[in-house]
Amino acid sequence: MAGVRALAERVRKLEAARIAPRSPIESAYGSFDAFEAQARDAIGAGTLDDKDMPTVLTCLRRWHREGAWGLWRRDRIWEHSG
Repeated sequence: MAGVRALAERVRKLEAARIAPRSPIESAYGSFDAFEAQARDAIGAGTLDDKDMPTVLTCLRRWHREGAWGLWRRDRIWEHSG
């Protein structure tokens, strides 16, 4: 019976590791859509640049969708830049 419990615990840990952690944007704003809405409001108010920021939002959305924000944890990618 202990073997079954140990196996069940291993499966639980593997499944938990498979779940992608939340991105920094989700952590700060709740969702990417909420972040984008706030940024678009700031663009409309003139606080953020109306030429560059839409491109930045497009890049951030892709970064968020593809999970590129998590690469620094797995591959230590930021240590290799610069």
